[in-house]
Amino acid sequence: MTVLVAYASAQGSTKGVAEEVARRLSAAGLSVDVRPADEVTHTAGYDAVVLGSAIHDRRWLRAAVNLLNELRKKPPRPVWLFSVCTVGETTSFLGPRATRWARRARKLPPGIAEAAAPHRFFAGVIERSHWNAWGRLFFAATGGRYGDRRDWADIDAWADGIVAALVGRGTVA
Repeated sequence: MTVLVAYASAQGSTKGVAEEVARRLSAAGLSVDVRPADEVTHTAGYDAVVLGSAIHDRRWLRAAVNLLNELRKKPPRPVWLFSVCTVGETTSFLGPRATRWARRARKLPPGIAEAAAPHRFFAGVIERSHWNAWGRLFFAATGGRYGDRRDWADIDAWADGIVAALVGRGTVA
């Protein structure tokens, strides 16, 4: 079984998540191809796809949206989606109160719900230089802390769930 793990990354943290997911799938015996979404020229030959994007302005990056739209035109196959953003399922850059509010208020980025594929939010990496002055003010006001907030155990558990789903389909020896 061959799995495509594609990503659209602005600063590199989404790429890191995609590489970890690919490493985990490969360790389970799957053949994995990991590449930037804008370098995927075809999806024929892949039995399953994992696609992720950084979220900017509550939207996926254009390369990931384009690839997701292409996947919808192709024969059905298992697809998993992930987003890397400020507030993940288990970690966040914001203070506790702002994190609770953000998790309750957030919605899937446009086009993701229509994909009808399992989706997971992960926090990424934010450095001071990634934000403009207004963004830094907002970040400070919400108790934000810069750094790497990727939860590798959560990412690995999510990837292991993908392996379990593919094994459950009887597609992995």
